[in-house]
Amino acid sequence: MKKPTGRLPHLLMAVLAILVSLAGCGPTTGVEGILAFSAMDIPQSEGKNWVAHIVCSRGKHQITQSFPVSDTALAAEFTIPVGTWDVALELADGSGKVAYRDLVTGVVIYPETPAVINFQLKPAHGTIKVIVDLEGHPHADHIMRARVHFNDQYKELIRSSVHDFLEGEYEIAAGSYDFNVELFTESFRIGDKIDLGLWTTIDIEPLSEQTVIWHPKLEQMTITAQICLLPEAPKNLTGKYQQGQSVLAWEPAPAADLEGYNIYWKPSPFHPYSLIATVDRYTTTYSHNLSELAELPSQAYYTVAPFSLVLEGYRSSPVLIPFL
Repeated sequence: MKKPTGRLPHLLMAVLAILVSLAGCGPTTGVEGILAFSAMDIPQSEGKNWVAHIVCSRGKHQITQSFPVSDTALAAEFTIPVGTWDVALELADGSGKVAYRDLVTGVVIYPETPAVINFQLKPAHGTIKVIVDLEGHPHADHIMRARVHFNDQYKELIRSSVHDFLEGEYEIAAGSYDFNVELFTESFRIGDKIDLGLWTTIDIEPLSEQTVIWHPKLEQMTITAQICLLPEAPKNLTGKYQQGQSVLAWEPAPAADLEGYNIYWKPSPFHPYSLIATVDRYTTTYSHNLSELAELPSQAYYTVAPFSLVLEGYRSSPVLIPFL
């Protein structure tokens, strides 16, 4: 068997050298495209020297270009790496404070076709910090969540311990908002909502920083209770049939808050009592006219129950009146 020659290692080294040289032939910079933008109706104010900042962001990467503004309109363009960017136009005064801003998301930059953006500048956002103060709330130890409303949008706050604060800080577009805070216990389910909150109006000024300490609305509640007793049943109820009528009489019930009496009858033992009349507290007799009945029963049971403003009392012992 022949021994391997030294030509193979040399050949491998030559191939590797070629590959390395080819790898260095690629482009060293990314492909760029053109971003063109414009903005109209730029506000003019005496003593304001506006500077426009174009901020292009993608993930953690950001590219900023600045342009002086000398008129009520602005138009410019610059090159930027191709891809998808979020592009913001910020109008800052001489001190660097951003007073107006607009953001366009998902702008795609192509290699050969300029991307054009027409910005609509709006007043810059303000910052609001919301702190929920639960001091004095009867359920403070159970409230773990809050929902902060700005018009029909809301932010959610969650704390992991009753020793933590419920607070959040937000950048909000300038304007007036319907504002409210709802409180929840262990979840944001409707069954865990413990405080509905009261709606109010809050103003967000451009570039403002404000703190709102929100207190749940608590009111003093006075509870009174009146103990109501059932009126005792009237005693010695009597009855007789006389000239087509059942004539009843009873002794007054002793209830101090007595309002009157309900009179019941039951023409058959197979049916419950039904109410036939009500009389005032000073009346202790009643005549039941039976002449209008289609058929006169052979007998009927009667009972009387006193009542107060709140309760009907116990019924008297029934009396049986035969008719035939």
